[in-house]
Amino acid sequence: MGVRAVRSPDSVRAADILAMHRLARKGDGVQPLLRWLARRTGCWAGLVDTAGTVQAASSEERDSETITLVADGLREMRERGLRTFLAGSSPERSGALLAVDLPGDRPPSEPSGLVLAVVGPDPLRTAAPADAGPLLAVSWGAMENERTRRRVEVADARGREAVLHLLMAGNLTTAHQIAAALAPRLYDPARFHVVECGRDRRAETIRICAELTGGRAWIVRCPVYSDHVLVVASTTPVPAGARPLEAALTAAIEGCVVGTGDALALRDTAVGYQQAFHALAVARGRPERWARFDAALGLPVVLGRPGRAWADDLLAPLTRYVPARGADPDSAALTDTVRSWLAFSAAATEHLKIHRNTLASRLRRVEALLGLDLRLVGDQAKLDLALRIGALPRTTEHGPTEPGPTEPRPTDAVGSVPSPPVQDPFEALLRLPAVREWALTQLRPVRTDAPTLETTLRAWLRNDTRLSATARALGVSVTGTRKRLTRLEQVLRRSLLRVPNARHDLWLAAAALDGGPPDRNF
Repeated sequence: MGVRAVRSPDSVRAADILAMHRLARKGDGVQPLLRWLARRTGCWAGLVDTAGTVQAASSEERDSETITLVADGLREMRERGLRTFLAGSSPERSGALLAVDLPGDRPPSEPSGLVLAVVGPDPLRTAAPADAGPLLAVSWGAMENERTRRRVEVADARGREAVLHLLMAGNLTTAHQIAAALAPRLYDPARFHVVECGRDRRAETIRICAELTGGRAWIVRCPVYSDHVLVVASTTPVPAGARPLEAALTAAIEGCVVGTGDALALRDTAVGYQQAFHALAVARGRPERWARFDAALGLPVVLGRPGRAWADDLLAPLTRYVPARGADPDSAALTDTVRSWLAFSAAATEHLKIHRNTLASRLRRVEALLGLDLRLVGDQAKLDLALRIGALPRTTEHGPTEPGPTEPRPTDAVGSVPSPPVQDPFEALLRLPAVREWALTQLRPVRTDAPTLETTLRAWLRNDTRLSATARALGVSVTGTRKRLTRLEQVLRRSLLRVPNARHDLWLAAAALDGGPPDRNF
Protein backbone atom coordinates (compact mmCIF):
# COMPACT_ATOMS: atom_id res chain seq x y z
CA MET A 1 0.00 0.00 0.00
CA GLY A 2 1.16 3.50 -0.83
CA VAL A 3 1.83 5.99 1.90
CA ARG A 4 -0.07 9.33 1.65
CA ALA A 5 2.26 12.31 1.93
CA VAL A 6 1.54 14.53 4.90
CA ARG A 7 1.61 18.22 4.04
CA SER A 8 3.40 20.47 6.48
CA PRO A 9 1.58 23.48 7.96
CA ASP A 10 3.88 25.75 5.97
CA SER A 11 3.00 24.07 2.66
CA VAL A 12 -0.72 24.25 3.50
CA ARG A 13 -0.39 27.94 4.30
CA ALA A 14 1.55 28.55 1.08
CA ALA A 15 -1.17 26.80 -0.93
CA ASP A 16 -3.81 28.94 0.79
CA ILE A 17 -1.92 32.15 0.03
CA LEU A 18 -1.50 31.12 -3.61
CA ALA A 19 -5.23 30.39 -3.91
CA MET A 20 -6.11 33.79 -2.39
CA HIS A 21 -3.72 35.60 -4.74
CA ARG A 22 -5.42 34.00 -7.71
CA LEU A 23 -8.82 35.19 -6.46
CA ALA A 24 -7.53 38.68 -5.71
CA ARG A 25 -6.41 39.12 -9.31
CA LYS A 26 -10.00 38.89 -10.51
CA GLY A 27 -11.95 42.08 -11.31
CA ASP A 28 -13.95 41.94 -8.07
CA GLY A 29 -11.69 40.00 -5.74
CA VAL A 30 -13.38 41.01 -2.47
CA GLN A 31 -16.45 38.79 -2.74
CA PRO A 32 -14.59 35.69 -4.03
CA LEU A 33 -11.96 36.07 -1.28
CA LEU A 34 -14.59 36.25 1.46
CA ARG A 35 -16.45 33.22 0.11
CA TRP A 36 -13.19 31.24 -0.11
CA LEU A 37 -12.28 32.28 3.45
CA ALA A 38 -15.70 31.16 4.72
CA ARG A 39 -15.26 27.73 3.13
CA ARG A 40 -11.69 27.41 4.42
CA THR A 41 -12.55 28.29 8.02
CA GLY A 42 -16.11 27.00 8.20
CA CYS A 43 -17.17 30.44 9.47
CA TRP A 44 -19.00 33.55 8.31
CA ALA A 45 -16.61 36.17 6.90
CA GLY A 46 -17.26 39.81 6.21
CA LEU A 47 -15.78 43.29 5.89
CA VAL A 48 -17.34 45.78 8.28
CA ASP A 49 -16.63 49.41 9.01
CA THR A 50 -15.98 50.62 12.52
CA ALA A 51 -19.66 51.55 12.93
CA GLY A 52 -20.57 47.89 12.49
CA THR A 53 -22.07 48.19 8.99
CA VAL A 54 -21.34 45.18 6.79
CA GLN A 55 -19.75 46.39 3.53
CA ALA A 56 -19.21 42.94 1.99
CA ALA A 57 -19.80 39.39 3.20
CA SER A 58 -19.36 35.77 2.23
CA SER A 59 -23.15 35.36 2.17
CA GLU A 60 -26.24 37.50 2.62
CA GLU A 61 -27.43 35.30 5.48
CA ARG A 62 -26.32 36.45 8.91
CA ASP A 63 -28.07 36.06 12.27
CA SER A 64 -28.56 38.71 14.90
CA GLU A 65 -26.11 36.99 17.27
CA THR A 66 -23.32 37.35 14.71
CA ILE A 67 -24.08 41.06 14.21
CA THR A 68 -24.25 41.67 17.95
CA LEU A 69 -20.99 39.80 18.56
CA VAL A 70 -19.20 41.81 15.86
CA ALA A 71 -20.62 45.15 17.06
CA ASP A 72 -19.61 44.49 20.68
CA GLY A 73 -16.15 43.38 19.61
CA LEU A 74 -15.66 46.46 17.42
CA ARG A 75 -16.64 48.77 20.24
CA GLU A 76 -14.18 47.20 22.66
CA MET A 77 -11.52 47.04 19.95
CA ARG A 78 -11.92 50.75 19.30
CA GLU A 79 -11.95 51.69 22.97
CA ARG A 80 -8.74 49.77 23.64
CA GLY A 81 -7.01 50.93 20.44
CA LEU A 82 -6.34 47.38 19.24
CA ARG A 83 -5.70 46.17 15.70
CA THR A 84 -6.81 42.57 16.36
CA PHE A 85 -9.38 41.28 18.79
CA LEU A 86 -11.05 37.97 19.63
CA ALA A 87 -14.68 38.54 20.61
CA GLY A 88 -16.64 35.97 22.58
CA SER A 89 -15.37 32.96 24.44
CA SER A 90 -17.96 30.32 23.55
CA PRO A 91 -16.54 27.26 21.75
CA GLU A 92 -19.61 27.32 19.47
CA ARG A 93 -19.23 30.96 18.43
CA SER A 94 -16.40 33.46 18.63
CA GLY A 95 -15.29 36.26 16.37
CA ALA A 96 -11.84 37.18 15.11
CA LEU A 97 -11.58 40.89 14.21
CA LEU A 98 -8.53 41.99 12.20
CA ALA A 99 -7.86 45.54 10.99
CA VAL A 100 -7.56 45.94 7.21
CA ASP A 101 -5.04 48.58 6.22
CA LEU A 102 -6.40 50.33 3.14
CA PRO A 103 -3.89 52.20 0.97
CA GLY A 104 -3.62 55.75 2.30
CA ASP A 105 -6.20 55.02 4.97
CA ARG A 106 -6.18 56.11 8.60
CA PRO A 107 -5.76 53.68 11.49
CA PRO A 108 -8.70 51.29 11.90
CA SER A 109 -9.50 52.88 15.26
CA GLU A 110 -10.73 55.87 13.30
CA PRO A 111 -14.10 55.77 11.51
CA SER A 112 -12.71 55.39 7.98
CA GLY A 113 -11.11 51.93 8.60
CA LEU A 114 -12.34 48.48 7.61
CA VAL A 115 -12.19 45.36 9.76
CA LEU A 116 -12.24 41.73 8.65
CA ALA A 117 -14.66 39.77 10.85
CA VAL A 118 -14.60 35.97 10.89
CA VAL A 119 -17.30 34.47 13.12
CA GLY A 120 -17.74 30.74 13.86
CA PRO A 121 -16.67 27.87 16.08
CA ASP A 122 -12.90 28.34 15.60
CA PRO A 123 -12.14 31.32 13.32
CA LEU A 124 -8.36 31.18 13.91
CA ARG A 125 -7.76 27.48 13.40
CA THR A 126 -5.72 28.45 10.30
CA ALA A 127 -3.65 31.49 9.38
CA ALA A 128 -5.95 32.21 6.45
CA PRO A 129 -7.76 35.21 8.07
CA ALA A 130 -4.48 36.97 8.87
CA ASP A 131 -3.10 36.28 5.37
CA ALA A 132 -6.32 37.43 3.72
CA GLY A 133 -6.19 40.92 5.27
CA PRO A 134 -3.57 42.49 2.95
CA LEU A 135 -5.14 40.92 -0.13
CA LEU A 136 -8.59 42.17 0.86
CA ALA A 137 -7.13 45.65 1.33
CA VAL A 138 -5.69 45.65 -2.21
CA SER A 139 -8.88 44.24 -3.74
CA TRP A 140 -11.04 46.73 -1.85
CA GLY A 141 -8.82 49.61 -2.95
CA ALA A 142 -9.02 48.48 -6.57
CA MET A 143 -12.80 48.19 -6.34
CA GLU A 144 -13.07 51.68 -4.83
CA ASN A 145 -10.82 53.09 -7.55
CA GLU A 146 -13.09 51.57 -10.18
CA ARG A 147 -16.15 53.06 -8.50
CA THR A 148 -14.45 56.45 -8.39
CA ARG A 149 -13.50 56.15 -12.06
CA ARG A 150 -17.08 55.39 -12.99
CA ARG A 151 -18.39 58.31 -10.92
CA VAL A 152 -15.92 60.63 -12.64
CA GLU A 153 -17.01 59.29 -16.05
CA VAL A 154 -20.67 59.87 -15.20
CA ALA A 155 -19.96 63.37 -13.90
CA ASP A 156 -17.94 64.21 -17.02
CA ALA A 157 -20.66 62.84 -19.31
CA ARG A 158 -23.35 64.84 -17.52
CA GLY A 159 -21.20 67.97 -17.65
CA ARG A 160 -20.78 67.56 -21.41
CA GLU A 161 -24.48 66.90 -21.81
CA ALA A 162 -25.21 70.08 -19.82
CA VAL A 163 -23.01 72.09 -22.19
CA LEU A 164 -24.98 70.69 -25.13
CA HIS A 165 -28.27 71.69 -23.45
CA LEU A 166 -26.92 75.20 -22.95
CA LEU A 167 -25.86 75.43 -26.59
CA MET A 168 -29.25 74.29 -27.81
CA ALA A 169 -30.94 76.84 -25.54
CA GLY A 170 -28.64 79.60 -26.81
CA ASN A 171 -26.81 80.15 -23.50
CA LEU A 172 -23.41 80.47 -25.14
CA THR A 173 -21.57 82.31 -22.35
CA THR A 174 -22.26 79.66 -19.71
CA ALA A 175 -21.58 76.88 -22.21
CA HIS A 176 -18.15 78.34 -23.04
CA GLN A 177 -17.30 78.67 -19.34
CA ILE A 178 -18.12 75.04 -18.52
CA ALA A 179 -16.46 73.74 -21.68
CA ALA A 180 -13.26 75.60 -20.85
CA ALA A 181 -13.12 73.73 -17.53
CA LEU A 182 -13.87 70.29 -19.01
CA ALA A 183 -11.92 70.72 -22.31
CA PRO A 184 -11.77 70.91 -25.20
CA ARG A 185 -13.03 74.42 -25.85
CA LEU A 186 -15.98 75.05 -28.12
CA TYR A 187 -15.31 76.10 -31.70
CA ASP A 188 -17.50 78.64 -33.47
CA PRO A 189 -18.67 78.00 -36.18
CA ALA A 190 -19.12 74.24 -35.85
CA ARG A 191 -20.63 71.30 -37.68
CA PHE A 192 -23.00 68.84 -35.96
CA HIS A 193 -22.63 65.09 -36.53
CA VAL A 194 -24.93 62.32 -35.24
CA VAL A 195 -23.18 58.94 -35.13
CA GLU A 196 -25.47 55.91 -34.86
CA CYS A 197 -23.72 52.88 -33.42
CA GLY A 198 -24.59 49.96 -31.15
CA ARG A 199 -25.45 50.99 -27.61
CA ASP A 200 -22.60 48.84 -26.32
CA ARG A 201 -20.13 50.53 -28.71
CA ARG A 202 -20.54 54.14 -27.62
CA ALA A 203 -17.32 54.19 -25.58
CA GLU A 204 -15.36 52.90 -28.58
CA THR A 205 -17.11 55.40 -30.85
CA ILE A 206 -16.29 58.31 -28.53
CA ARG A 207 -12.63 57.26 -28.43
CA ILE A 208 -12.40 57.06 -32.23
CA CYS A 209 -14.22 60.38 -32.65
CA ALA A 210 -11.72 62.05 -30.30
CA GLU A 211 -8.79 60.57 -32.23
CA LEU A 212 -10.14 61.58 -35.64
CA THR A 213 -10.99 65.14 -34.56
CA GLY A 214 -7.68 65.69 -32.78
CA GLY A 215 -9.39 67.06 -29.69
CA ARG A 216 -11.26 69.72 -31.71
CA ALA A 217 -14.77 68.42 -31.07
CA TRP A 218 -17.33 68.38 -28.27
CA ILE A 219 -18.45 64.74 -27.97
CA VAL A 220 -21.56 63.74 -26.01
CA ARG A 221 -23.51 60.55 -25.38
CA CYS A 222 -27.00 61.30 -26.67
CA PRO A 223 -29.39 61.54 -23.68
CA VAL A 224 -32.38 60.47 -25.82
CA TYR A 225 -31.10 57.65 -28.06
CA SER A 226 -28.85 55.10 -26.38
CA ASP A 227 -27.17 54.17 -29.68
CA HIS A 228 -26.24 57.74 -30.69
CA VAL A 229 -23.11 59.78 -30.13
CA LEU A 230 -23.30 63.54 -30.80
CA VAL A 231 -20.27 65.40 -32.14
CA VAL A 232 -19.98 69.19 -32.42
CA ALA A 233 -16.78 69.53 -34.43
CA SER A 234 -14.64 72.37 -35.64
CA THR A 235 -15.13 73.41 -39.27
CA THR A 236 -11.40 73.48 -39.97
CA PRO A 237 -10.93 72.69 -43.69
CA VAL A 238 -10.02 69.08 -44.43
CA PRO A 239 -6.45 68.72 -45.78
CA ALA A 240 -6.10 67.81 -49.44
CA GLY A 241 -6.56 64.10 -49.94
CA ALA A 242 -8.08 63.53 -46.49
CA ARG A 243 -11.62 62.28 -45.96
CA PRO A 244 -14.25 64.39 -44.20
CA LEU A 245 -15.04 63.36 -40.64
CA GLU A 246 -18.27 61.55 -41.51
CA ALA A 247 -16.50 59.39 -44.11
CA ALA A 248 -13.57 58.72 -41.77
CA LEU A 249 -15.95 57.65 -39.01
CA THR A 250 -17.82 55.12 -41.15
CA ALA A 251 -14.49 53.72 -42.35
CA ALA A 252 -13.13 53.38 -38.81
CA ILE A 253 -16.29 52.10 -37.06
CA GLU A 254 -17.84 49.04 -38.66
CA GLY A 255 -21.58 49.33 -39.17
CA CYS A 256 -21.96 52.89 -37.87
CA VAL A 257 -24.10 55.45 -39.72
CA VAL A 258 -23.37 59.20 -39.67
CA GLY A 259 -25.58 62.20 -40.42
CA THR A 260 -23.91 65.60 -40.75
CA GLY A 261 -25.36 69.10 -40.66
CA ASP A 262 -24.22 72.31 -42.26
CA ALA A 263 -21.48 74.54 -40.84
CA LEU A 264 -23.36 76.88 -38.49
CA ALA A 265 -22.72 79.38 -35.73
CA LEU A 266 -22.86 77.89 -32.22
CA ARG A 267 -26.05 79.84 -31.50
CA ASP A 268 -27.70 77.61 -34.14
CA THR A 269 -26.67 74.33 -32.48
CA ALA A 270 -30.30 73.20 -32.19
CA VAL A 271 -30.74 73.70 -35.95
CA GLY A 272 -27.48 71.83 -36.59
CA TYR A 273 -28.68 68.86 -34.55
CA GLN A 274 -31.93 68.60 -36.48
CA GLN A 275 -30.05 68.90 -39.77
CA ALA A 276 -27.71 66.07 -38.77
CA PHE A 277 -30.61 63.94 -37.59
CA HIS A 278 -32.42 64.36 -40.92
CA ALA A 279 -29.19 63.51 -42.75
CA LEU A 280 -28.91 60.36 -40.60
CA ALA A 281 -32.25 59.11 -41.94
CA VAL A 282 -30.87 59.49 -45.48
CA ALA A 283 -27.53 57.87 -44.58
CA ARG A 284 -29.25 54.67 -43.41
CA GLY A 285 -30.25 53.99 -47.01
CA ARG A 286 -26.88 54.69 -48.58
CA PRO A 287 -24.06 52.16 -49.08
CA GLU A 288 -21.45 54.63 -47.82
CA ARG A 289 -23.49 54.97 -44.57
CA TRP A 290 -23.09 58.76 -44.29
CA ALA A 291 -24.89 61.80 -45.64
CA ARG A 292 -24.81 65.56 -45.33
CA PHE A 293 -27.87 67.70 -44.86
CA ASP A 294 -29.16 69.23 -48.08
CA ALA A 295 -29.12 72.80 -46.82
CA ALA A 296 -31.92 75.15 -47.82
CA LEU A 297 -33.05 78.48 -46.40
CA GLY A 298 -35.21 77.76 -43.35
CA LEU A 299 -38.78 79.03 -43.13
CA PRO A 300 -38.08 81.27 -40.08
CA VAL A 301 -35.56 83.24 -42.15
CA VAL A 302 -37.82 83.23 -45.21
CA LEU A 303 -40.64 84.83 -43.20
CA GLY A 304 -38.49 87.75 -42.07
CA ARG A 305 -40.19 90.68 -40.30
CA PRO A 306 -43.80 89.55 -40.91
CA GLY A 307 -42.95 86.23 -39.28
CA ARG A 308 -41.33 87.97 -36.34
CA ALA A 309 -44.47 90.04 -35.70
CA TRP A 310 -46.70 86.96 -35.88
CA ALA A 311 -44.42 84.89 -33.61
CA ASP A 312 -44.16 87.66 -31.01
CA ASP A 313 -47.95 87.92 -30.92
CA LEU A 314 -48.49 84.16 -30.63
CA LEU A 315 -45.86 83.66 -27.92
CA ALA A 316 -46.72 86.78 -25.89
CA PRO A 317 -48.85 84.94 -23.25
CA LEU A 318 -45.98 82.47 -22.73
CA THR A 319 -43.11 84.96 -22.67
CA ARG A 320 -44.99 87.24 -20.24
CA TYR A 321 -46.16 84.43 -17.98
CA VAL A 322 -45.31 84.77 -14.29
CA PRO A 323 -46.25 81.77 -12.08
CA ALA A 324 -48.45 82.37 -9.07
CA ARG A 325 -46.08 80.35 -6.88
CA GLY A 326 -42.31 80.55 -6.83
CA ALA A 327 -42.03 76.75 -7.01
CA ASP A 328 -43.98 76.54 -10.27
CA PRO A 329 -42.14 76.53 -13.64
CA ASP A 330 -41.63 80.00 -15.06
CA SER A 331 -41.77 81.18 -18.65
CA ALA A 332 -38.23 79.99 -19.43
CA ALA A 333 -38.83 76.51 -17.99
CA LEU A 334 -42.11 76.13 -19.89
CA THR A 335 -40.47 77.30 -23.11
CA ASP A 336 -37.54 74.88 -22.74
CA THR A 337 -39.97 72.05 -21.97
CA VAL A 338 -42.25 72.58 -24.96
CA ARG A 339 -39.28 73.14 -27.29
CA SER A 340 -37.80 69.80 -26.16
CA TRP A 341 -41.17 68.05 -26.50
CA LEU A 342 -41.70 69.40 -30.02
CA ALA A 343 -38.32 67.93 -30.97
CA PHE A 344 -38.28 64.67 -29.00
CA SER A 345 -41.93 63.96 -28.15
CA ALA A 346 -42.20 61.66 -25.10
CA ALA A 347 -38.40 61.28 -25.04
CA ALA A 348 -38.23 64.86 -23.75
CA THR A 349 -38.31 63.31 -20.28
CA GLU A 350 -34.88 61.79 -21.00
CA HIS A 351 -33.62 64.98 -22.62
CA LEU A 352 -34.71 67.22 -19.71
CA LYS A 353 -34.37 64.62 -16.92
CA ILE A 354 -37.92 65.19 -15.69
CA HIS A 355 -40.81 62.85 -14.83
CA ARG A 356 -43.47 62.21 -17.47
CA ASN A 357 -46.14 63.68 -15.18
CA THR A 358 -44.09 66.88 -14.91
CA LEU A 359 -43.85 66.99 -18.70
CA ALA A 360 -47.60 66.51 -19.12
CA SER A 361 -48.39 69.18 -16.54
CA ARG A 362 -46.14 71.75 -18.20
CA LEU A 363 -47.57 71.01 -21.65
CA ARG A 364 -51.11 71.53 -20.34
CA ARG A 365 -50.03 74.89 -18.94
CA VAL A 366 -48.57 75.91 -22.32
CA GLU A 367 -51.76 74.83 -24.11
CA ALA A 368 -53.86 76.91 -21.71
CA LEU A 369 -51.64 79.98 -22.13
CA LEU A 370 -51.51 79.87 -25.93
CA GLY A 371 -54.93 78.43 -26.71
CA LEU A 372 -53.46 75.53 -28.66
CA ASP A 373 -54.21 71.80 -28.79
CA LEU A 374 -50.79 70.16 -28.92
CA ARG A 375 -52.31 66.83 -29.87
CA LEU A 376 -52.77 68.31 -33.36
CA VAL A 377 -49.73 68.39 -35.61
CA GLY A 378 -50.96 71.70 -37.06
CA ASP A 379 -50.85 73.44 -33.68
CA GLN A 380 -47.49 71.81 -33.00
CA ALA A 381 -46.17 73.19 -36.31
CA LYS A 382 -47.37 76.72 -35.53
CA LEU A 383 -45.75 76.71 -32.10
CA ASP A 384 -42.54 75.13 -33.39
CA LEU A 385 -42.31 77.78 -36.12
CA ALA A 386 -42.93 80.60 -33.64
CA LEU A 387 -40.23 79.29 -31.30
CA ARG A 388 -37.73 78.95 -34.15
CA ILE A 389 -38.45 82.51 -35.26
CA GLY A 390 -38.04 83.69 -31.68
CA ALA A 391 -34.62 82.02 -31.53
CA LEU A 392 -33.33 84.08 -34.46
CA PRO A 393 -31.16 87.10 -33.64
CA ARG A 394 -33.23 90.27 -33.51
CA THR A 395 -30.91 91.90 -36.01
CA THR A 396 -31.86 89.41 -38.73
CA GLU A 397 -33.52 91.30 -41.58
CA HIS A 398 -33.97 88.57 -44.17
CA GLY A 399 -37.17 87.56 -45.84
CA PRO A 400 -40.03 89.36 -47.57
CA THR A 401 -40.53 93.07 -47.20
CA GLU A 402 -44.21 93.22 -47.99
CA PRO A 403 -46.52 94.24 -45.15
CA GLY A 404 -46.98 91.69 -42.44
CA PRO A 405 -50.27 89.97 -41.70
CA THR A 406 -51.20 92.51 -39.04
CA GLU A 407 -50.12 95.61 -40.99
CA PRO A 408 -52.57 97.62 -43.16
CA ARG A 409 -52.12 97.06 -46.88
CA PRO A 410 -51.93 100.01 -49.26
CA THR A 411 -54.58 100.62 -51.89
CA ASP A 412 -53.87 99.47 -55.42
CA ALA A 413 -54.54 102.95 -56.90
CA VAL A 414 -55.78 106.35 -55.89
CA GLY A 415 -59.43 106.12 -55.01
CA SER A 416 -59.56 102.32 -55.27
CA VAL A 417 -61.13 100.22 -52.59
CA PRO A 418 -58.57 98.67 -50.18
CA SER A 419 -58.31 94.90 -50.03
CA PRO A 420 -60.32 93.38 -47.21
CA PRO A 421 -58.24 92.77 -44.10
CA VAL A 422 -56.93 89.27 -43.56
CA GLN A 423 -58.70 87.63 -40.64
CA ASP A 424 -56.11 84.97 -39.79
CA PRO A 425 -52.49 86.28 -39.51
CA PHE A 426 -51.07 82.78 -39.81
CA GLU A 427 -52.86 82.05 -43.08
CA ALA A 428 -51.66 85.42 -44.35
CA LEU A 429 -48.09 84.29 -43.75
CA LEU A 430 -48.69 81.10 -45.70
CA ARG A 431 -49.86 83.16 -48.70
CA LEU A 432 -46.61 85.11 -48.99
CA PRO A 433 -44.91 84.32 -52.34
CA ALA A 434 -41.58 83.59 -50.63
CA VAL A 435 -43.30 81.02 -48.40
CA ARG A 436 -44.90 79.29 -51.39
CA GLU A 437 -41.50 79.09 -53.06
CA TRP A 438 -40.07 77.57 -49.90
CA ALA A 439 -42.93 75.05 -49.75
CA LEU A 440 -42.39 74.03 -53.37
CA THR A 441 -38.72 73.39 -52.59
CA GLN A 442 -39.66 71.16 -49.64
CA LEU A 443 -42.22 69.04 -51.51
CA ARG A 444 -40.74 69.05 -55.02
CA PRO A 445 -38.83 65.76 -54.50
CA VAL A 446 -41.93 63.78 -53.64
CA ARG A 447 -44.03 65.47 -56.35
CA THR A 448 -41.48 64.86 -59.09
CA ASP A 449 -39.67 61.67 -58.03
CA ALA A 450 -42.34 59.74 -56.10
CA PRO A 451 -45.81 61.13 -56.77
CA THR A 452 -47.44 57.88 -55.68
CA LEU A 453 -46.11 58.50 -52.17
CA GLU A 454 -47.77 61.92 -51.90
CA THR A 455 -51.01 60.25 -50.81
CA THR A 456 -49.14 58.55 -47.98
CA LEU A 457 -47.53 61.82 -46.91
CA ARG A 458 -50.85 63.67 -46.90
CA ALA A 459 -52.59 60.89 -44.96
CA TRP A 460 -49.76 60.88 -42.42
CA LEU A 461 -50.07 64.64 -41.88
CA ARG A 462 -53.87 64.57 -41.86
CA ASN A 463 -53.79 61.94 -39.10
CA ASP A 464 -51.40 63.96 -36.95
CA THR A 465 -48.48 61.67 -37.92
CA ARG A 466 -49.95 58.73 -36.00
CA LEU A 467 -48.79 55.54 -37.69
CA SER A 468 -51.79 53.33 -36.87
CA ALA A 469 -54.33 55.98 -37.88
CA THR A 470 -52.44 56.59 -41.13
CA ALA A 471 -52.47 52.86 -41.90
CA ARG A 472 -56.25 52.71 -41.38
CA ALA A 473 -56.78 55.75 -43.61
CA LEU A 474 -54.68 54.18 -46.39
CA GLY A 475 -56.19 50.73 -45.95
CA VAL A 476 -52.81 49.07 -45.54
CA SER A 477 -50.97 47.46 -42.66
CA VAL A 478 -48.86 49.38 -40.17
CA THR A 479 -45.79 47.59 -41.52
CA GLY A 480 -46.67 48.63 -45.06
CA THR A 481 -47.19 52.23 -43.95
CA ARG A 482 -43.84 52.22 -42.18
CA LYS A 483 -42.14 50.98 -45.36
CA ARG A 484 -43.74 53.80 -47.37
CA LEU A 485 -42.57 56.39 -44.86
CA THR A 486 -39.08 54.90 -44.97
CA ARG A 487 -39.09 55.41 -48.76
CA LEU A 488 -40.32 58.97 -48.22
CA GLU A 489 -37.36 59.59 -45.91
CA GLN A 490 -35.00 58.78 -48.76
CA VAL A 491 -36.95 60.91 -51.25
CA LEU A 492 -37.33 63.94 -48.97
CA ARG A 493 -33.95 63.47 -47.27
CA ARG A 494 -35.63 64.07 -43.94
CA SER A 495 -36.36 61.93 -40.88
CA LEU A 496 -40.02 60.94 -40.54
CA LEU A 497 -40.19 57.87 -38.32
CA ARG A 498 -37.85 58.94 -35.51
CA VAL A 499 -37.92 62.25 -33.68
CA PRO A 500 -36.85 64.92 -34.25
CA ASN A 501 -38.54 64.56 -37.63
CA ALA A 502 -39.75 66.85 -40.39
CA ARG A 503 -43.47 66.66 -39.61
CA HIS A 504 -43.77 70.36 -38.74
CA ASP A 505 -42.01 71.68 -41.84
CA LEU A 506 -43.93 69.28 -44.09
CA TRP A 507 -47.25 70.29 -42.57
CA LEU A 508 -46.39 73.97 -43.08
CA ALA A 509 -45.29 73.31 -46.68
CA ALA A 510 -48.51 71.45 -47.48
CA ALA A 511 -50.56 74.21 -45.85
CA ALA A 512 -48.76 76.90 -47.88
CA LEU A 513 -49.35 75.12 -51.19
CA ASP A 514 -52.98 74.24 -50.46
CA GLY A 515 -53.92 77.76 -49.31
CA GLY A 516 -54.69 76.71 -45.74
CA PRO A 517 -54.16 74.07 -43.10
CA PRO A 518 -53.84 70.58 -44.62
CA ASP A 519 -56.51 69.12 -42.35
CA ARG A 520 -59.03 71.46 -43.99
CA ASN A 521 -57.91 71.09 -47.59
CA PHE A 522 -56.81 67.48 -47.93
